[in-house]
Order: sequence, then structure tokens, then C-alpha cells
Amino acid sequence: MLRGSWGRNMDNSEMISNEGNNTDGMSFPYNVRNKGAVQTFRVGSRSLPLYPSVILCLGLLNVILLLTAIAIGIYCGKVNQESEPHNHKTAQGLLIEVNELQRAQGEAVNDKEVSEQALEQERRNTKQLELHLTHNKTNSDRLQRQLEVLHVEKATILANASESKKSCGRCLPGWILRNTTCYFYSTSSSLPKRNWMESRADCISRGADLVVIDSWEEQVILFESLQKLSPAARVQRIWIGLTDHHEEGTWLWVNNATVLDGGYWMEKQNPGNSTDCGAFMRTYEDDPRRSWFDESCQEKRAWLCEI
Repeated sequence: MLRGSWGRNMDNSEMISNEGNNTDGMSFPYNVRNKGAVQTFRVGSRSLPLYPSVILCLGLLNVILLLTAIAIGIYCGKVNQESEPHNHKTAQGLLIEVNELQRAQGEAVNDKEVSEQALEQERRNTKQLELHLTHNKTNSDRLQRQLEVLHVEKATILANASESKKSCGRCLPGWILRNTTCYFYSTSSSLPKRNWMESRADCISRGADLVVIDSWEEQVILFESLQKLSPAARVQRIWIGLTDHHEEGTWLWVNNATVLDGGYWMEKQNPGNSTDCGAFMRTYEDDPRRSWFDESCQEKRAWLCEI
């Protein structure tokens, strides 16, 4: 049996006996003695100091762990050396891509600013063009109205010239000649409509009077001429020199002549009612025998003078 040198002077000893089984069923009996501070354990027929053996085992374990760490470090170093170029290339590629993306983003921002400036310029140009178009349209409308007025004036001048030529100077300007009588029809826009008394006063101021229809021939002539004088005369009521204000139901002309053949009243007219003035209208029936009607002398109408 072996003993440690540092336990030779110890008087007391203690035997610790223990049996154990390993994992594969083998039995290793051992005895552990303790003499003073020295502990031993028995393996088979041999006794060994306990602590030095443990220290030796731990030292061997540290050597093994150290060798393992060195091997792992060498392996990792080789792996790092092998992967470093690839990682370097990958990082460099990512940096290049980031730079390209930044450059593309900068170009996109610049393109956006340029596009916005161009769009704003186009908007200003469009607005200015709209203003020009509005101004031109206003001028065009004004010129069109002036042209229409000139056309009307030209037609009036030509009509007056034609009538003057036909009348051979026997009628005043603006009057028309029918047979041996000159007629004036108040179609001018400068002449507002008037009541019966105002209309007669206008005729008198022109050296004439409201028209007196004293024959069937004159009735037909006026009936046909009013349509040529003004299309509106077809449905427009026109004062003539006929009234019964002196005696209700007795119709006289302004020259005090009586109405021949009972007159040419429209249907459903009652010339004996309280309306005192007569008017003329070419009706849609185109019947000259049905063209007179009576109404209040205060109504505003066109009028027809003769001289």
C-alpha cells in the first residue's frame, strides 16, 4: 500500500470503503484511508493518494481543453481567412449598390424638380393662353355685333334707297309708296311703342295722320305690305285711325269718315264694347277680311301713318 509523504506523522487513520459499479456492469472495489490529512483510495490491490490524483486529472483535463481550444482557434482562423475575401467582396458590392442607389435617388429628385418646374411653366402658359382666348373672344363678339348692326343699317339704307327710287321722290325717307299714298310704319327700334293718342300725335308731327282704310283695295294692299315691311307685323297689333270714343258703337276714321261695309273685324270681336280704338293685324288665317280688332286706347302699340 502506498502512502503520501506528507501523511507519515499522522497517528490516526480511517478507512473508507466503497464499492461502485460502472455503466457497463464492471465492478471496481476501492478503499479510501485517511491518516491525518492524507486520503487515499484503493483501486484493486493498489492504494493511491486521493488529492494528487484529482489534481493530475484536472491538469490533464486542462491540457485537453487547451489543445481543443487551440485546434478550434486554428480552424476558425483558416475559415476566416478563406471567407474574408468573399466577405470583403460582398461588402464592397453592397457599398457600390448603395452608392448607385443614392445616385439614382439624387437623379430622380432632380428629375422630379425639373418636371415640376416644367409643369408649373406649362400651367402659366395655359393660363395666359386662356386669358388671350377670352380677350379674343370678347373682341370677336364685339366685332360680330358691330357687323350685325352694319348689316342692318346697310339693309335699311338699301330699302330706303329702293323705296325712294320707286316713289321717285314723292315720299319722304323712311316712307313707302303704295299706289298714290305714302305710308310710315313705326318699326324702328328708336321709336318705342305708344298708345293710340301718342301714335296719332307722332303722325301729325310728320305732316300726316293715322292711316284711313277707305277701300277694299287699300285693305288688301296694307294686308300684303305689312309682311314685307316687318316679319313681326304678322302678329303685331298696329294702331290705325279708327275710333268710337265720340259715340259708343259708332266707328269713325280720324277724318270723320264712316266705316264702309261694316269693316273687316276679326272673329269673336265685339266692336260695340267699351274699348274705343281700332288696330290692324295680319292674322295667321291670311284673310284680309278678318284683320281689325278693338282694344283699350291706352295699350302701347306700333302705328301706321299715311299722307
